[in-house]
Amino acid sequence: MSTSSLDLLRHGKTTAGSAYIGSTDVALTELGWSQMNASVEHYLITAEPWDLIVSSPLVRCADFSAKLAATLAVPLKIEADLAEYHFGAWENKTALQVMAEFPNKLEQFWQDPLQFPPTNGERLEDFSRRIDAVLEKIRTAYSGQKVLLVCHGGVIRYLLSREQRSAISSMLNFSVAHGELKSIEL
Repeated sequence: MSTSSLDLLRHGKTTAGSAYIGSTDVALTELGWSQMNASVEHYLITAEPWDLIVSSPLVRCADFSAKLAATLAVPLKIEADLAEYHFGAWENKTALQVMAEFPNKLEQFWQDPLQFPPTNGERLEDFSRRIDAVLEKIRTAYSGQKVLLVCHGGVIRYLLSREQRSAISSMLNFSVAHGELKSIEL
């Protein structure tokens, strides 16, 4: 494969505020749109934009991706398996609500997410396999192309930990701001 890196763009701030929204479909705020626009501004004026944009199906990623793809006149691929980690019973709840409703569970999750997934949430092993499958699709289907992945904090944290060959549980140690653009080596 001639592609050696992959650009990753996290969606901006959403209308859900600080709730765990994982697989919940919520829109970007005006600030969220601004954060993402600021991150890709350089690519709008350079001669080397992306050949392809691959996006999560959730509107906080897909809406921006559609607009960017149209602006750059590049293809857009919506990839269902790029959806964020599913927080189960914690979806749409803030950390304080989770701590009140599920005592000690959030602390356990942050200490050992492999052993203590959210109540009825996605297992981290399943999440990582899902994201690995997407990465493999990109490697085989888009070899030699410059690809932008528009996705979520959990996806990017996992890919950063994977790139560094760290334990999957270390993904929670990576910081990825709303609207932040990062690159990983493939």
